[in-house]
Amino acid sequence: MIMQKNNQVETMLDQMSVAFSDSEVKQEPVLRELILNLAKELNKTQDTRLMASKIVKSLVSYYWETKKQLPQAAITLHNQVKKQATVYDGIATSAVMLPVWF
Repeated sequence: MIMQKNNQVETMLDQMSVAFSDSEVKQEPVLRELILNLAKELNKTQDTRLMASKIVKSLVSYYWETKKQLPQAAITLHNQVKKQATVYDGIATSAVMLPVWF
């Protein structure tokens, strides 16, 4: 289990590194800093599901705040973690709503 979690963290860090190193992302210092800070948090927490949710929300928020098209590498990162983020958000919503439902 621990080995699988480490592999998931490494995979996600690699995906973030690809986005961070992209030439188009390098032209967007705020986006680059956002990805770097998320990678640091992932390295610290080791929680890929939580960080997938944060990555998706942060990229969408960045898009809405800047009104600029995201670089393709950022879109790829978003798409790579979206499934994990959706599962995490669904579980979190269910946990919060459980007392209301029953």
